[in-house]
Amino acid sequence: MALQVGLAVAQTPPEAPGGGQASPEPGRGDTVTTRPRPEFDPIGVRLGGFFLYPSVGVVERYHSNIFFTDSGAEDDFITVLSPSLVLKSNWNNHALNLFADSDIGFYASNSDENYQDAKIGFDGRLDILRDAKLTGGFTFERAHEDRSSPDQTSAAEPVTFLRYHPKAAFIKRFNRLSTQFGADLIVYDYDDASTSGGATLNMDDRNRHELQGTARVGYEIAPRYEAFVRGSVNDRRYTDDIDDSGFERDSHGWEVAGGLAFDLSGVTSGNLFAGYLTQEFDDPAFSSINGVSFGGDLTWNPTRLTTVTFQASRTVEETTLSGAAGALVSDIRASVDHELRRNIILSADLRYRNYDYENISRDDDVIGAGFGGTYLVNRHARLRLRYGFAKRESNTSGADYDAHTVLIGLVTQY
Repeated sequence: MALQVGLAVAQTPPEAPGGGQASPEPGRGDTVTTRPRPEFDPIGVRLGGFFLYPSVGVVERYHSNIFFTDSGAEDDFITVLSPSLVLKSNWNNHALNLFADSDIGFYASNSDENYQDAKIGFDGRLDILRDAKLTGGFTFERAHEDRSSPDQTSAAEPVTFLRYHPKAAFIKRFNRLSTQFGADLIVYDYDDASTSGGATLNMDDRNRHELQGTARVGYEIAPRYEAFVRGSVNDRRYTDDIDDSGFERDSHGWEVAGGLAFDLSGVTSGNLFAGYLTQEFDDPAFSSINGVSFGGDLTWNPTRLTTVTFQASRTVEETTLSGAAGALVSDIRASVDHELRRNIILSADLRYRNYDYENISRDDDVIGAGFGGTYLVNRHARLRLRYGFAKRESNTSGADYDAHTVLIGLVTQY
């Protein structure tokens, strides 16, 4: 987990010709897709000191390789319904947001792959003093594991799990010095699955909790420039002492990094850092995972109509591949969003991920790319069209895949 902090300068948008209002100038964190559009943004339902934002989405997706296989790919059409409710406070001090959403997928020819995902939770902020606040939240979700995961290739049905995620952070500023202390707990509870032959796949040995604490100290070395150091420790504990392969998967680790958060007059803003991380395992058969860590994000607005974003991270991820301690995962993403018209947004993105598994010779490279567009019909409806491509190249036989997706979606909102 990386805590990201930057600096911002608010700017007043210029008046458009003819007395109208031009697109607002991007500020820190704003992109073409997230900046306010009063004539197209939902108005919500006022409930005392809150606003309720209901929405329902429906997507029709074609997928060329639903099982992400190296050969004999099977395609299908998937219909996904996505109802959502968001309740946001409208207070001068403090904040409280509640949310609930669901994704319900129906496969046209492979009904065993149907899924029902749901999420509910809250987040908020307590303003203790002008320069001190406490943030936190809790999320509970029922989800299914993507078929591209190497951890459940023999399952005849999607692997489902429950995820609990409480978190809290305390933020305090002392003139130019800023401090932040946070804690996260994530609990995973997997359901057993079945093989194509009807046998039961035990998923209990994947149940675990991951506890992480983070501290960050930053210093404003100049206006809009903040240097910072960040450290984190984690403890990962499995419910089963020994998994079905005979390994003890408990581990603990730490990361320390330094970086720079900056904002160049609202045109370019970012948060970049580099450091070192390590994860050590209780099982003597597993080697520790060590390496240079890096991460951050960069937002560049070359014009008021175009946003370019970059993101990068390196983390240690869990796996239950037999003999593997875990994977050092490097992730790099880039995207471009362009406002062709006030209500037409074109987008393109590119992603590269490398999985370097420890204690086994497996190494995976995954690339993804896509492009599409969003048409804002009015404040109550928007249409989306997208094409996506994903490809995995692995040094393990039979682990490669490539997949194409095409989707069209409609979201109605209030």
